[in-house]
Amino acid sequence: MKNKIFEGWGIKVSIILIIALLAGSAIFYFGAKNFYPDFSAIKNYPIDFEISSGSGLNEITDNIYYSGLIRSKFFFKIYAIAVGAASRLQAGNYEIKFPVSVAEIIKILKNGPVEIEATIIPGMTLKEIDDYFSKLKIIKSNSLIYYGGFDKLKQRYRFLEGVKNLEGFLLPDTYRFYMGSDVDFVVDKILNNFKTKTESFFSSVNNANLKKILIFASFLEKESPDYEDRKIIAGIFEKRLKIGMPLQIDATVIYAKCFGKFLNCPTLKSLDFKLDSDYNTYYYKGLTPTPISNPDLKAIKAVLEKTNSRYWYYLSDPKTKKIIFAINLDDHNKNRAKYLSP
Repeated sequence: MKNKIFEGWGIKVSIILIIALLAGSAIFYFGAKNFYPDFSAIKNYPIDFEISSGSGLNEITDNIYYSGLIRSKFFFKIYAIAVGAASRLQAGNYEIKFPVSVAEIIKILKNGPVEIEATIIPGMTLKEIDDYFSKLKIIKSNSLIYYGGFDKLKQRYRFLEGVKNLEGFLLPDTYRFYMGSDVDFVVDKILNNFKTKTESFFSSVNNANLKKILIFASFLEKESPDYEDRKIIAGIFEKRLKIGMPLQIDATVIYAKCFGKFLNCPTLKSLDFKLDSDYNTYYYKGLTPTPISNPDLKAIKAVLEKTNSRYWYYLSDPKTKKIIFAINLDDHNKNRAKYLSP
């Protein structure tokens, strides 16, 4: 009799376990595959969201739900618990693209935010870098342009004394950041790289000379790619500056005309050279207020190793990009007629 009772209970327990297993499998399946919004008509639709440090499963689930990534908070939680991920979802900023399943979302959150690789190309300007970084969603737009944290950084970076603009100090290199990085962290990382890699160049240079070197180097980025030509051109800059002759650099006019950008800037016209801007080295003598681009180490080195040549003038052949030098204005005008005339 007792055996029959136990057998009866055994059958009932087995049935319950089977039902539970089937229910669990259903939850697992539907939670993993079906419980996300219907964006079937949209391919690779990006949704950004943030998991704050210290957030629990409930808060994370709410955040994801209201971001539109899932349709059921219940099934998301059940799935996260079922796969042992409830306490392993990492804080950070994320971008997830549809179509995506709950299983894929959980996997992404377990692995944590992915670093974004960002390469600053030699000669890029502050505004161009700001545009580039904000499109990668590393920072918010204009964060670098209107950066106001210099007071906090001056003790670590002596070269920032008197600096109110990052132009020239964003050393071209490849950097890695997370999406939604704090702008102070981004700036500090780039400036630390600048300090480390230029320390041997600037160890005995005061801030005034450092500024001049960076400004000259920023000009060179726009004037010529050839190292030997750059050394000669840097020597021409120095000679013109010493005698009070206008530097007359076309790139400074472009910088002024297009408000700190070279990309997609229209071709200069004769009227542009009369533009009343502190950056117009045809209109004003002396240095520009800041560099006009962010130079790499080669451009900086070319300034430090400038050549004291016979030349005072130069132009770039539009066809070959070769630099044509001249000793005097008459020769320069002949070169202009030869190489620049329509």
